[in-house]
Amino acid sequence: MRSRSPSLRRRIVWSTAIVTAIAMAAVTGTVVLILSALTRNSVDSALDDRIALVTSAVETGPDGSIRPLRIPDDSVDESTWIFDTNGKQLQGPDAGRRVQAAAESLSRVTRRTNTERRERVYLAEPIAASGSGAPNAVVVVSESLEPYESTRTQVVALFGVLGLVVTAGSTAIAAWTVRRALAPVESMAARAEEWSEHDLESRFTADARGSDEIGALGHTLNHLLDRVTGALRNEQRLTAELAHELRTPLTAIRGEAELGLITTDDESAKRRLTEVVDLVERMNSTITTLLAVARGDAERGTSSRPEAIIASVLADHTADDLARCRVHVTEDVDVAAPLTLAARALAPLVDNALSHATSVVTITTTADDRTVEIAVSDDGPGLQDADTEAIFDAGRRSSTSLGAGLGLSLSRRVARTLGGDATLTSGRSPTTFTITLPRP
Repeated sequence: MRSRSPSLRRRIVWSTAIVTAIAMAAVTGTVVLILSALTRNSVDSALDDRIALVTSAVETGPDGSIRPLRIPDDSVDESTWIFDTNGKQLQGPDAGRRVQAAAESLSRVTRRTNTERRERVYLAEPIAASGSGAPNAVVVVSESLEPYESTRTQVVALFGVLGLVVTAGSTAIAAWTVRRALAPVESMAARAEEWSEHDLESRFTADARGSDEIGALGHTLNHLLDRVTGALRNEQRLTAELAHELRTPLTAIRGEAELGLITTDDESAKRRLTEVVDLVERMNSTITTLLAVARGDAERGTSSRPEAIIASVLADHTADDLARCRVHVTEDVDVAAPLTLAARALAPLVDNALSHATSVVTITTTADDRTVEIAVSDDGPGLQDADTEAIFDAGRRSSTSLGAGLGLSLSRRVARTLGGDATLTSGRSPTTFTITLPRP
């Protein structure tokens, strides 16, 4: 069974959801990058300001020692250390072990150094207190990144929720819009599905949206249906005319053959003439079917029983053929088709099975809520490499067949006229052909 591809509506909705999600992810990523850059700039600016403040507040005593800072802002002292050039801490907070160790590791730097350790940024810079020439102290300042990280996390979470809301909203809006936009197309498809080749006058009606693309599609399809209708009517007319033209010579042939049967005593001639009469009868039956198809005699509302269809087909066969047939009617249902046409659709399949079967032909019926299937199987050699569609072409026959190769083609044509189909469901032994007909 061929897998069903996703509908256009589903593809559009999923595409909208994916594109929106990617766009929101890109926006969130861009915001995070910008926020990270702003955070880094803010931290660097704060550290630079603190270094400048400390440098301006440090003084050197008469003996060259560094005097305590005179900074009224206590927040500076909590993350500010002053070391002499030997790495001895002159002033600084009583920080934790890790923070203190990080500050001390920068106490001997000889140039401005910036580093980040465990969510804190450290900046160390040698300074010359009170305008002395050579640096005589190292100032280390630090800034915790936790407040910035917390803010960034909140922003990311906010944009994540916003992205979900926007994606869900865009998807819902896309689904609603596409459903409304494609509703006329679905309606047109449903109506077209209900039409048969005999419903030649049905057209797509113009509505208030007749000037948009959907309306233009409807008008275009109506023009196409007009052309198809013309082609079908021409075909039906030609079929009817040919059938009528063929009936006259066939009637004459049958009359001559029956007259010969009456006037001759030669048994060999009688057998040949009898065969001619049988062939003419088969041809007349085919012509009758063609006329019925051309006239559109498969009226709706006409029904028949599967067992009656099978019985009608088997009634034209000999007792030897009937002895080889096994019939299994498992469903008590009706078929929405006239008995004569349904029998004409089934007859070529039964004839084909009887001509190729080794010993047994099995006819089985099954049904579902909408259709009835009549399967004809034979235990013959099968069709090992057969093209399941080409065998239904007109004129296609096996090398051992005496027919014209029209049986299977006619079977499919009649079945499709009735709203069903004829198919090869198994090419290997048992070979199985199936006609599908609609239920009322």
